[in-house]
Amino acid sequence: MAPAIWQLVEGAGRLGAVTHKDADGDTLGSALALAQALEPLGKTIAVVSSPPVPAGWWFLPGIERVNRDPLPSGVPLFVFDAGDPDRAGDYADAVRRAPAVVNVDHHITNSRFGTINVVSTAAASTGELLYDLFKAWKIAIPPAAAGCLYATILSDTGGFRHDNTSERALRAAAELVALGADPVTIARGLFKSRPASTLRMQGKILESLHFECQDRLVWGAITQAELAASGATTDQADSAIDQLNTVRDQELAILFKEVGPRLTKVSIRSRDQVDAAELAAMFGGGGHRRASGIELALPLEEVQARVLAAARAKIAECAPPS
Repeated sequence: MAPAIWQLVEGAGRLGAVTHKDADGDTLGSALALAQALEPLGKTIAVVSSPPVPAGWWFLPGIERVNRDPLPSGVPLFVFDAGDPDRAGDYADAVRRAPAVVNVDHHITNSRFGTINVVSTAAASTGELLYDLFKAWKIAIPPAAAGCLYATILSDTGGFRHDNTSERALRAAAELVALGADPVTIARGLFKSRPASTLRMQGKILESLHFECQDRLVWGAITQAELAASGATTDQADSAIDQLNTVRDQELAILFKEVGPRLTKVSIRSRDQVDAAELAAMFGGGGHRRASGIELALPLEEVQARVLAAARAKIAECAPPS
């Protein structure tokens, strides 16, 4: 597979690197790393992402270049961390029209929409798969690219705390540090540089948490009015799910985010017995077994009612806590 992709790269003077909408560190880091590794070889690469690009990823090397150059038409595209073309957001049609698409992803729900599909759920991050391609191509990996790839692994393993923290991921992270990634700066940017508004917003979520099913289901919500009162934006709410996912013996943590009067996003985290991706798929969402998401064009209250009913049913199927 790597030789076929390299043949595609060699034959193209220009390429596109497309992130998924509501971009995170994995998709942004992968797209930036591709550009930083291939441009020294004479390639011109546009890195694009559906706006707005979340400000919380300011520390990624080269982040200022995202959406700097327009995506050219008629060029091969790399699409990172997206389960289907629709996840490309504003660039979904461009992905469908592209002469060739390299689909790089690690989600179990990926639809294999690419001309070439590099999809493996064994990888901790999409960036880890891109790193494997770089090594197979035997190309130099500049420090900036190494930093972006390291960030994909650090963010998608939750700082090496999630159960996708494999030996392979840890070895890749160590190798990337040896290539010039700055683990201190990246960790500080990821975990220790939140604006005060994020903490105010998280406080609103935490003060109204709901505990059900003997504390095995923990859920919270944030409305647009509460976001406005705290001075935070919807993308800042994403990290709050990690606070919910800290209760001993819980099986599910769910965060509902009101994006608009008829648009709600849901973050799901699971532990041992519940498959988060399976729960999300019931509502057209997807992701990983332990971390998934849903986006529904419905009011917050209606989404809460539907998703919580399904979540309670999943909990009821679980063995009782020991």
